[in-house]
Amino acid sequence: MRLIRIDHVSLNVADRPRSIAWYEDVLGLQADGPPGPAGEPVFLGAATARLGLFADRAPGLRHVALATDDAGMARVMARLADRGTPGRLEQHRDHRSLYVLDPDGTTVEVMVPTP
Repeated sequence: MRLIRIDHVSLNVADRPRSIAWYEDVLGLQADGPPGPAGEPVFLGAATARLGLFADRAPGLRHVALATDDAGMARVMARLADRGTPGRLEQHRDHRSLYVLDPDGTTVEVMVPTP
């Protein structure tokens, strides 16, 4: 696949308002809006390099999102199918995503931004 960028890194945090305040105060990253449900992210930073903060699991790395194009997504999906590796497709408001686990169980999101 053609890697366009690391789009975002998602973290599970223990206290989302506290974490949002810290990232805003210390790093100067602005939240894209108020927190919604714990299982939906609050994104901080520029649209092409964001942190996503979740609050529905124990603190730690949730996933790393790699942006690609349609052809790249198709190649990854074909490779997963050839290997019998499961993945989960999801449509989000501004991108579509394929979630897959790496050999160590870390979630990798392969995403295609939508116009």
